Amino acid sequence: MVFTASLETLVKINSTIFSLSLLSLLFAVSEVALAKSMGIVVSGLGGSAQYEEQFVEQGQTIVDGLRSLENDASAFTWLSANDATKENILAELSKPAVKNADVFFLVLLGHGVSNAEGWWFNLSGPDLNSNDLVTALNQITAPKQVVVAATSASGALLPVLSQPGRAVVTATKSGGEINAVRFPQYVAEALLSANADADRNELLTLAELWRYANSKTQEYYKKEKLLASEHARINSANLESLVIAKMGALKAAKDNPEVAELLDQRLQLEAAFLSLKAKKTALGITRFYEQLEPLLIDIAVLQQKIDAATGWVEP
Repeated sequence: MVFTASLETLVKINSTIFSLSLLSLLFAVSEVALAKSMGIVVSGLGGSAQYEEQFVEQGQTIVDGLRSLENDASAFTWLSANDATKENILAELSKPAVKNADVFFLVLLGHGVSNAEGWWFNLSGPDLNSNDLVTALNQITAPKQVVVAATSASGALLPVLSQPGRAVVTATKSGGEINAVRFPQYVAEALLSANADADRNELLTLAELWRYANSKTQEYYKKEKLLASEHARINSANLESLVIAKMGALKAAKDNPEVAELLDQRLQLEAAFLSLKAKKTALGITRFYEQLEPLLIDIAVLQQKIDAATGWVEP
C-alpha cells in the first residue's frame, strides 16, 4: 500500500482511530516512568594510583547515569575508597527499600580473583565473595534485577548468580581471565555517548549498553593488535526492556517542566507501541498495521514538538 497523504492529513484522518486504540493501552504506562529503581555501585580497590583513579571515575559516571532514572538521587548509592567494604555492601543490600524495589541494580568495578572455591572482589578489609553475593541477592525481591560485575575473573559469577528475572553481565567469560579488564571503561563511556543509544529514543537499555561496551572492548584489542584477554558475557534475553539510564533531553527534563510533560507523553506512546507489538500475532497483519500507522504518526509528531522545545537539531 502506498500512502500519498501529507503527514498532517494522516494525523487528522487517524486521530479518532488512534484515540480509541490508545485508550486500551494507556494503562500500560512505561515502567521507566512509574517503576521504583534502586541500586548500588561499588568502586573496589585499585592496587595502584592508576586503577584507583579509573575505578572512581567509572563509578561516578555510572551512578550519575543510573540516578537519571529517579528524581531522588539517594535511590542509588555509590561506595568508593574506604566506604567500599564488605560490611557496607551487605548492609546496603539488606535495606528494606532496596529489597522491595521494582528494579534493582548492582554494579561492581575493580579487581576480582577466582579459584575452585569461588570468586572474590578486592575491597578494603575482608573481600566480598560469590557466596556472600548469592546469599544477599537472594533476599532481593525486585522482579527485575541487573548485576554488572565489571571485574577480572567475573565470568565465574555468571552461572552462580543467574536466575529468572536477573540479568547478569560479566567482563570475562570465565574465572580464568584474570587480567585487569577494559570493559568497565566502555560501560561508563556508553552512558555519555549518544552513539550507544542506537534507536535514539534517549533511553539507554541494557542491550544497547552491552552491545556498545562489548564492541568497543573488542575493537581495542584489534586496534592494539593484542590477543584479547577478556570476553564479556551476558545471560538475559529481555535486555531491550531493561533501561539503564535516561539520556539527552529526557535526562535534562527535570529542569524543564514543558519538556518533562512532553516526554511523559512520549513514554506513554512508546508503552502503547510495545503493547501493540506484543499483540501482533493475535491481531493479525491487517489489524496490526491499521493500529500501528496512527500510533507511529503521533509518536513522530510528538517528537517534533520535543525537538522544538529542546532546541535539538539533527547533526
